[in-house]
Amino acid sequence: MTEKREGLLNKIRALMAKTVKHGCTEEEALAALAKARAMMDVYEITDDELALTKEEKAILRSEPPGSKDPHRIKALLVQAVADFCGCRAWRGRDRALRFCGLPADVQLATWLLDMLTAFVEAELVEHLMGTIAEGQHRREVIRGFVMGCTARISDRLDELRQQSEAVAAPNAKALVVVKDAAIQAKMDELGICLRSCGGSSGAWNDSSYKAGSAAGNRASFGRPVSGRNATLRLK
Repeated sequence: MTEKREGLLNKIRALMAKTVKHGCTEEEALAALAKARAMMDVYEITDDELALTKEEKAILRSEPPGSKDPHRIKALLVQAVADFCGCRAWRGRDRALRFCGLPADVQLATWLLDMLTAFVEAELVEHLMGTIAEGQHRREVIRGFVMGCTARISDRLDELRQQSEAVAAPNAKALVVVKDAAIQAKMDELGICLRSCGGSSGAWNDSSYKAGSAAGNRASFGRPVSGRNATLRLK
């Protein structure tokens, strides 16, 4: 982010700080807000960019102690969720999943991962109600469904992320650079260096994988866009 643009953001923040609570008349406050909004429209400044400063720090959030993931649903979804939300994610030595990113992004990633995990679990229950498989075969049915569902959801999240990046304005791309720098600074501070590693999934049932993939098409993703309760539904 250039010094010129940072100065522009500071001017808008100052205008938005002119409130009745801070000693302005109602007329002065409304005029300042109108000018701030007009400047945001002219210079294509988003609420996210306005909230971010060079000094904002990334945070680290871990799963609560004792969290379980028996069917590896979270493990299979976490990377796509992290990429979609602009965070980094990994599993620590204590086996707990972690997100590192700006506070709002980490909050969204945590919520989205929990919401999608609950969706996959509910769909899995419905799928198992229609099978009489037992023992090892039942485990393969579960594994196939989970892999198919999480793979399809991950692909859809990645498609949405790429679509967003393709139409992003220059200032939005500059914001990503600032976010990445804040995340890397936090990772360096904690001495965290990530490396990729593969995992064995075991055998799975192919028809259940296809059923899981079909279920993944029914998932919906909510993303806060403005205001405390505003949500953008992405189908």
